[in-house]
Amino acid sequence: MLSTTTASNAVSATSAVAGTSAVRAKKLFTSFKKALWITSTTSLILLIPLIIEMDREQQILELEKEQMSVLTGKAA
Repeated sequence: MLSTTTASNAVSATSAVAGTSAVRAKKLFTSFKKALWITSTTSLILLIPLIIEMDREQQILELEKEQMSVLTGKAA
């Protein structure tokens, strides 16, 4: 009878630890998803306008170079 009770307590303790670990893993995964979402959306909001502005600046520089070559008569 004693060995049955001890085995039952061991199973209960193991189940409790496994359940607690699963809850902690789920909370960690949820926190990781939130952090990933915040990081990715923030980087998109900050980087996309920067990339667009850099492209515009490059186009302006190319246009100015082309206009200068036309005005001076030099081939680029």
